Amino acid sequence: MTDTPRNDPPPPADDAASVLARLSPDALYAAEQDMWVRREADGTVTVGATHLVAQHGQFMLFTPRPPQTVVEVGRSLGVMETAKTAVAVHAPLGGRIVEVNAAVVADVSLVDRDPYGAGWLMRLAPTDWEAAQASLLPCAQYAQWVLPRLADKLAKPVDFDEFNEDLSVDPHRGY
Repeated sequence: MTDTPRNDPPPPADDAASVLARLSPDALYAAEQDMWVRREADGTVTVGATHLVAQHGQFMLFTPRPPQTVVEVGRSLGVMETAKTAVAVHAPLGGRIVEVNAAVVADVSLVDRDPYGAGWLMRLAPTDWEAAQASLLPCAQYAQWVLPRLADKLAKPVDFDEFNEDLSVDPHRGY
């Protein structure tokens, strides 16, 4: 009998402390959306997806709404697509889109490689910064909020060695 090739098991998941250490301490977070917000000196805010968004899969495409579009909290800023699914990007605060990160549109892998730097998604002129700021979490509070939710994502990977038996089908006997 010949050995059939198997996929290698996935690499081990990071532990919670190393996952949380990647959060940007100078950002505010929209917990339910896994989005971050950073206020700029000119009063605009930079918006991006946290590194936890990459859990959805490798992004292949980012289709943002165009500049000058006015969005309300929770409404669509655009869509990020993987090979299997499309993930809506929801606005963590209301405002007018003033800039879209053209580098991310051209190479969406920047979101995975540098989510808090070059991988930012867009800049908004906030409608009401004070109200928005009150609904966002500082890094330490976001880390406390997300920690229990990491348990499922960081669970021990499947032990592929326990599936060594031959599961091929014999047409005369079934499995």
